[in-house]
Amino acid sequence: EYKLVQRLWKIVWIFLIVPFFYPSSIVDTSLSSIWYYWKLCAVACGVIYIFKRIKKIKCLEKSTWFIIVMYIMQIIASAINKLDILYDFKTAVMMGVFVLVVSFLLYEYGNRAILFFYRLVNVFIWLNFLSVIFLYGRGIARDSYDTAIYFWSTKNHIISLTIVYLVIIFYLYNENYIHKKGFLSGVSVATIAVFLMGSSTAITALIVLGVFMWYCTVCNKRKKPANMKAGIVIGVIADVAIVVFRVQEKLGLFIGTIFGKDTTLTGRTDLWDQALELIGIHFLYGKGDSYALNQYGWLTKTYWNDKTQILEDVYFVAHNQFLEVLVNGGIICLIPFLLFFYSMIKSARKIRNYNYKNIIAAAILGYFIAMITDLITPYEPLYLFILISSYIYMCEKQPVGRMKKDE
Repeated sequence: EYKLVQRLWKIVWIFLIVPFFYPSSIVDTSLSSIWYYWKLCAVACGVIYIFKRIKKIKCLEKSTWFIIVMYIMQIIASAINKLDILYDFKTAVMMGVFVLVVSFLLYEYGNRAILFFYRLVNVFIWLNFLSVIFLYGRGIARDSYDTAIYFWSTKNHIISLTIVYLVIIFYLYNENYIHKKGFLSGVSVATIAVFLMGSSTAITALIVLGVFMWYCTVCNKRKKPANMKAGIVIGVIADVAIVVFRVQEKLGLFIGTIFGKDTTLTGRTDLWDQALELIGIHFLYGKGDSYALNQYGWLTKTYWNDKTQILEDVYFVAHNQFLEVLVNGGIICLIPFLLFFYSMIKSARKIRNYNYKNIIAAAILGYFIAMITDLITPYEPLYLFILISSYIYMCEKQPVGRMKKDE
């Protein structure tokens, strides 16, 4: 009877969580519509799930609330810019329900919840890997820029899922919930997929993460944890050096040889210039969310349209996370964005096992490196990383059968 109850609860978790992890390969298919309505049902049921636990809401980690505050600030920014706030309101409700449900699962069920998230992400990692192996270069579909879409995403967006997966599998392996073969095969599959997909952003972030972990585990004989704030500091310095001071222009030969790119980083520097100009004008509240106008970003590039035989402006996002947050929501959105990282670090500092602190520090640095040339939010894998890292100190050395409410 106990096992039956546990299975029923896992079905509930699958129903509530899976629709938030949307594989890009199903875009513009009938499955996409089904997935969307599943997500709406999950949000409605998630509200009930949260309401029934409302008395425990004060026990949740602060990082949960800063994520929600960021979305509330985006609504305010769009309203101040006199844009339709319906899109931002829907997004805030959906993401608010997601992070609250994940937080409650982690708080109440500890390692059992982390095991659930591992199995979920593991399925996505393996399916994406198999799609890369069998459909290499072609993908399951193509995006509007004729880039291959594999099971999970295009090449650039795989890093957000990969990093949280590496953190989860590293933690569970060290807690003896995963066998060595499962650990090694999972890490290998996740890493190989990133390199085969060929995103220089993802590859660089993964290499930086790996080198940081190598330093922590091999070179650090004192067995002391890395300073997690250093990941943010190094990431921000690298971001400013590249986006503002353009240090990559002095490394043209190296970038061209290793990554096959020019110093504009595939035209990103032009987008950054536009973004910096807009930020200077709309520093406090940004321009509001461009999606309120069904528009993919506020920045433009001009392309020749062979069909219409005219030059057309194509809208783009900033291809830099900090600039994108500032363009859409200004400083009022950037502050909670940074605070959910900061509050996560405060929670993670309570972790007893220094190895877990090291992998979290390495992951932070990897995410911040990825942020230089791409976006890692509004994608759920980042929030899963933030929340799991915030709750590990409650979960380490706990058997799966032990639940928070039993303590």
